[in-house]
Amino acid sequence: MTLRVGWFSTANGVGSLGMLESVLSAIDAGWLDVRLEFVFVNRERGHSAATDRYMELVESSGIPLVTLSSRDFRRERGGAPWVGMREEFDREVVSLLSGFSADVSVQAGYMLYAPILCRELLVLNQHPALPGTTVGKWQDAVWDVIEGRKSETGSMVHVATDDLDRGPVVSYCRFPLIGPEWDLLWDDAGARPRRVGGGEGVLRLFDAIREAGLLRERPLVVRTLGAIADGTVPLDGLRNEALGHALDLTDAVEADVARLG
Repeated sequence: MTLRVGWFSTANGVGSLGMLESVLSAIDAGWLDVRLEFVFVNRERGHSAATDRYMELVESSGIPLVTLSSRDFRRERGGAPWVGMREEFDREVVSLLSGFSADVSVQAGYMLYAPILCRELLVLNQHPALPGTTVGKWQDAVWDVIEGRKSETGSMVHVATDDLDRGPVVSYCRFPLIGPEWDLLWDDAGARPRRVGGGEGVLRLFDAIREAGLLRERPLVVRTLGAIADGTVPLDGLRNEALGHALDLTDAVEADVARLG
């Protein structure tokens, strides 16, 4: 039976667009037995060119697009701290999606901590770090790798829970940060690189780690959905957070990276 998937994104970067494109390509190629029931974006048209491109892709693919701007939601309530209206926003989102029926949903570049959403729906989150390491923003994950002079990093897919980026891990992949090309980048960064802005365009090592991560996040999400669709990862296990060992998809992801060039 075709796996019915919901999709959540803030849709403001190349990472989120690339993940959606990868899933759609795998579906079109007949490799992934998945149907996207809806795409929810917490932005509206006109917020950014990136968001507009994302929404155009969704609609041109014939997928129902549902939007509710978290930015406007907050402004309409006087700009109060988001923590005080997070659950209200989540309830509104759940209400908007009540007409859809997804077996599982994916947060792919969804930049909101969504506790009510995670309780009401079975949601997976793609997070650009290895299990047990950085939680929060992808920029922090890259900086933590650099400041810790880690020899590897990776990405994971986990069940989204109240515990930010700490839900049961479904799958992950690793990639090394050593070798001649990486050694040059580490030398260029120096012994104590400082966090400057977001890091993008400031430090070549930062950009290289991010680019390598993006190349692997996309096949990781596709492979994980494939494992759920074919029963390798049972839906009941996801619902009950009883998964056993997480899938190490490193070899499969690396093969995909090599195949896709």
